[in-house]
Amino acid sequence: MKHLLVAFLFPMTLTAQTMQQLTEQLGKTVLYGDIALSPDSTHVAWVQSIAAATSKQTYVSGTSGNAHAVMVKIPTTGERTDFDPVWSPDSKTLAVFSSAGEKEQRQLWMVNADSSSPKKITNLNGYAARPRWSHDGKQIAFLYIQGAGGGGPLMAAPATTGVIDTAIHNQRIAVLNVATRQLRQVSPENLHIYDYDWSPDDKTFVATAAPGPGDNNWWIAQIYTINIADGNATSVYKPSLQIAVPRWSPDGKSIAFIEGLMSDEGFHGGDLVTMSANGRAVMNRTSSRKASVNSFFWQTPDRILLVEYVGGGSAMSELSLTNNSAQTIWKGPEGIHAFGNFPDFSLSSDGKLAAAELSSYNSAPEVFAGPLGEWRQLTNNNAGLQANWRKAESIEWTNEGSNVQGWLVPPAKIDPGKKYPMVVLIHGGPSSVTTSEWPASFGMSRAIIAALSTRG
Repeated sequence: MKHLLVAFLFPMTLTAQTMQQLTEQLGKTVLYGDIALSPDSTHVAWVQSIAAATSKQTYVSGTSGNAHAVMVKIPTTGERTDFDPVWSPDSKTLAVFSSAGEKEQRQLWMVNADSSSPKKITNLNGYAARPRWSHDGKQIAFLYIQGAGGGGPLMAAPATTGVIDTAIHNQRIAVLNVATRQLRQVSPENLHIYDYDWSPDDKTFVATAAPGPGDNNWWIAQIYTINIADGNATSVYKPSLQIAVPRWSPDGKSIAFIEGLMSDEGFHGGDLVTMSANGRAVMNRTSSRKASVNSFFWQTPDRILLVEYVGGGSAMSELSLTNNSAQTIWKGPEGIHAFGNFPDFSLSSDGKLAAAELSSYNSAPEVFAGPLGEWRQLTNNNAGLQANWRKAESIEWTNEGSNVQGWLVPPAKIDPGKKYPMVVLIHGGPSSVTTSEWPASFGMSRAIIAALSTRG
């Protein structure tokens, strides 16, 4: 009854006109995703779109001087949609998935670093995503569901009509020979692969996988090593919780990954765990840290750069594996992560420079690049956007013995001494977080918060 009372007493100040005006304003926001910094840090690529539109195009920019962004000209017809740009190890070539529309078949294209000479290098039939070059630059692997759609729980499934196909189409690792264009599926048919990484010698994949169907079984995925020559898969770790982002150490002797209580695949968070390549010597490296690791990068065999959620924002820390001590390099209110859904951070091969899409509730997104924590702004497409809601403030409180953090967005105009109604949007966790973010992001779910602030 208490909940019903609150609902009936809530003042009806948010009109359809207010929401329409705000969404029209936010719909002009230029969004940046799939940030990819070249290994030598000289170029950064991203997928750019307008919040109110569905088309997405890849742009490339230099990272120094007065470089300006150039759109990659892929000769497709229709409303082009790009995904997952990824650089070759020598930084000379960019590979990117592109399709002539959001629901059309995507193909893999290659272009030069200056965005010239686009070439289509696949003839796929089915869902494909997350391409990664081999270390020698001769092959590109990606996740592939031949003859079927995919994309995880965030993608709308097509309506089932007519004869229902009872077959389970597992997502497998496919490997493309760049020179010959020959494609072969490497991972076993009975495993659905969620994420993977090349070993330093390009002979073995490490992957998180489970028997399909994929959307249902991610929560019980295990870590496998897969022999690329014969496709044999061996389970090397069975977790008690969820796992994500398996990555080889530079010397190939160890594997690191994230384990924690997670929600959907692609939204990672938890503790950093390392083990030997055969699944032994398992060690939780961050059990005492009041943070949730969402991404990480091996720097050396005994040092890892962590990207963490801390409080209501993000931080980057260097973790020493010799004593599990960590030193924070940067901390801010923005949400930063490098892998999974909507990646907005990328690191150079030497770990010294990074590129990121940064935004907050009162600062529209732009692309930045430079030394860690000392980024220089590269784009300026959203300079004309105005936030007519009040500045978001991070607040913390204690409830039932737990420390809780939230973002408070007050009314745009406040009269001293006057009380105002409040709406609480509960989200975040179990190992993820709600960060300060411009309210024109995925689905514009936070636009209603800005609208409520505008209306008092």
